[in-house]
Amino acid sequence: MKITNYCFSVLLLLTVVGCDRLEKDMLSAPDDATLERYGLDAVKLGDKRADAGAQLQALLDKPMQCTPGKTGLGDKRKAYALEECSAAPVNGEVGKLWDEKLSFFKAVFVENQLCSLELQLKTSGDYEKLYDAHGKKILNLFGKPDEVTAKEVVWQREGDEATLKDLGNGRVNLEIRNKKVMQALHHKG
Repeated sequence: MKITNYCFSVLLLLTVVGCDRLEKDMLSAPDDATLERYGLDAVKLGDKRADAGAQLQALLDKPMQCTPGKTGLGDKRKAYALEECSAAPVNGEVGKLWDEKLSFFKAVFVENQLCSLELQLKTSGDYEKLYDAHGKKILNLFGKPDEVTAKEVVWQREGDEATLKDLGNGRVNLEIRNKKVMQALHHKG
């Protein structure tokens, strides 16, 4: 897909940003070959539970609530350690990411490694301001998008996937996941 096609798409965080600026930022975004695993600033997919948990807890107002269990992965007959962690909202908020309010948080660990992270930001809805504050940071974390629609941006690399969705009313959903592991969890028999 050509860079100019991005200008015609209403990239959710870039809806009112000038096309020239968007094109420049897209061209300067890192290539997949130079990126590590997807994640946030200090936590990446595949990080160990202790390290990732401490970094994620720093985003939250209250301690994570984690439910341990066992799961199979697809057709494999082995039981794997599974831990699903979430945060209880207080007045509709669970914490902050990049100075934006978080209204939802969920992390999934399999065999003590971070496999999925889902966050929902509650913003002012001023997407130009949001892009000014965080757009370049997001492009530096995930690189050039692989798919862009009016309400969603998708990045894919090897087994990792990151999706940014505009849910409306200033709500933005960010999901980062190990695609292979999470699909195996959801399609187990």
